[in-house]
Amino acid sequence: MPKQRDQKLFKGAAWYYGRFRRGYPASFYKYLTKLFKLNKESRVLDLGTGTGQIAIPFSKIVKEVVAIDPNKEMLREGKSLAKAKRISNIFWKQIYAEQISEKLGFFDLTTMGASFHWMEQDKVLEKVYKITKPGGGVVIFSNISSIQRNLGNDPWKKVVLKIIKKYLGEKRRAGKGYFNETKDRYEDVLARSKFNVLAKYEDKYTQNWDVHSIIGFLYSTSFAARWLFGNRIEEFEDDLRKGLLKLNKTGKFTETAVLEALIGKK
Repeated sequence: MPKQRDQKLFKGAAWYYGRFRRGYPASFYKYLTKLFKLNKESRVLDLGTGTGQIAIPFSKIVKEVVAIDPNKEMLREGKSLAKAKRISNIFWKQIYAEQISEKLGFFDLTTMGASFHWMEQDKVLEKVYKITKPGGGVVIFSNISSIQRNLGNDPWKKVVLKIIKKYLGEKRRAGKGYFNETKDRYEDVLARSKFNVLAKYEDKYTQNWDVHSIIGFLYSTSFAARWLFGNRIEEFEDDLRKGLLKLNKTGKFTETAVLEALIGKK
């Protein structure tokens, strides 16, 4: 069994997650499809699927996707989004990544988006290797907003962070606790697994934001979930809107988004 985790980590976030978390560029799916020769006979396993940001696009490429997440609200929202798109080849399962086994079958590719941080990483990669077909692989990728990672040259992100800290404190939240950086770089974790490290993929592109989507994105996270603000939620939103509109009265902002991915092959 996986270690005990904060059950409020993404409390109330699913609705926002499904609507405000950016997806991944189509070019990356094409890259992986070619690299692993994916087709309508292939199976993909998506760990920490959330509301299916990876699972749904892959469902159009392969025979089936098994989408796993411990949060039932996320899975319920993912199922709803898939149903709206008339997608029926995604199998949603509420378990932890550490609980996967051969009972799920074998896969051509396993993906992990912005979820690997929360896992027992060495254990998960060991289990993934066992159920990966020869020639198959694993991809650890993310393109979460740099609001909480890298401010870059975007002044609007500084406004967002300043106002979040005003209400939630200087230390970055993670549900009812606080965020802790992983001890090892993902590169090192993958390198000491049985997978052969193939490549580190990077793609930069422009992401457009407005005040509404920024607030929605924040509520999809563990560090600025809506419930964390308690009865000050309206005050927080008002402060954030005023701060952003003071910076740009149109309420429109851009950032250079970065998709990073580590790819391993069996």
